[in-house]
Amino acid sequence: MAERAQKAEENRTHSDMIRVRTTPEVRELIERAAESAAKRRGTGTVSDWVREALVSAARQELGEVA
Repeated sequence: MAERAQKAEENRTHSDMIRVRTTPEVRELIERAAESAAKRRGTGTVSDWVREALVSAARQELGEVA
């Protein structure tokens, strides 16, 4: 059973995780924004939206071009 879980983890596209503490109000705001983006695009999850927002902010901070 542990072997199956390990293989499933290895097959994930995004297997690394960052935990972020927030208030309930901020969490709700993030979830609403992610839902709005998903409706506009026709697909997506909160994780997708947060990942894209963080990568964009990191690149901007470092002056990198997307």
